[in-house]
Amino acid sequence: MRPPGVQGAPGDEGLMYIATAALSACGGCENSLLSIGEPLVAFLSEHTISFSSLLLDRHSVSPSDVVLVSGCVRTTEELRLALEIDRTSRKIVAVGSCAVYGGVAGLRGPEPPQDERPDDTLPQVEPVAEPLDSRVAVELYVPGCPPPPRLIFDALKSVVEGYTPLHFDGTVCSDCPRTLPRGRTKSLTLHPGRGHDEDVCLLGKGMLCMGPVTRGGCRAACTSAGAACSGCRGPSDMVLSSQLHSVYSDTVACLARTSRQRPEKVAGQISTMLDILYLYTGGDPETRARAKERVPGD
Repeated sequence: MRPPGVQGAPGDEGLMYIATAALSACGGCENSLLSIGEPLVAFLSEHTISFSSLLLDRHSVSPSDVVLVSGCVRTTEELRLALEIDRTSRKIVAVGSCAVYGGVAGLRGPEPPQDERPDDTLPQVEPVAEPLDSRVAVELYVPGCPPPPRLIFDALKSVVEGYTPLHFDGTVCSDCPRTLPRGRTKSLTLHPGRGHDEDVCLLGKGMLCMGPVTRGGCRAACTSAGAACSGCRGPSDMVLSSQLHSVYSDTVACLARTSRQRPEKVAGQISTMLDILYLYTGGDPETRARAKERVPGD
């Protein structure tokens, strides 16, 4: 059954109405979507683009079968748009860590109360930045900042064609080709200096890398290139599997094993780095509930 007001062509039962919408975000997810290139063009040619701020000169949201939504809910206008999408669409896919977890905007603390403004002025900023599913029902989540194009495309095809997309239950470390060095790491830093081109684990070289607690699926693109993982894919299944796990506690335990230091010493070294641990998930209620005393801003 199609959403109200959506009419398919006679005899064209496979036709789907697909839309994209961006809330409070940087545009990186849209760039990743467009980077799919010809496969996306060929796929969309078999369906109808009902709404897209990127591709269509249209301001109102049309009823759709599938909507790819990026960005978190940060303003009253974005809340209105999210609720309109929820009302007129069958399935919503949250694309990117802002939509899934609240993203970088979620690190900001509650806004002070604002004076009431007339309806014809600029939208008001909501007290906090919220993940998409805090306001609407989400069918599928594609975390990442931005997600790799292949993951977005697979998610879109899976919802349209009715199959289950690949689930990544491993971590970034499981895809990383680097190996642990010998010896003890004396200190941890956020700054890699000249970087590390050799095939040595970045944790073992003293860099705070979130690979051990971050969901895989990105093919370890950052760590393979010598950059520490910042956790943009969000917590791994291991972190989310039990209340005994959290981003903070699992990171401390892994760093202690890797650096051959006491957990207490590691905890002291990263006590000023909590914003990095929760860079993308600080606004996510579930993440905060698991390690509330260690999440920045509380």
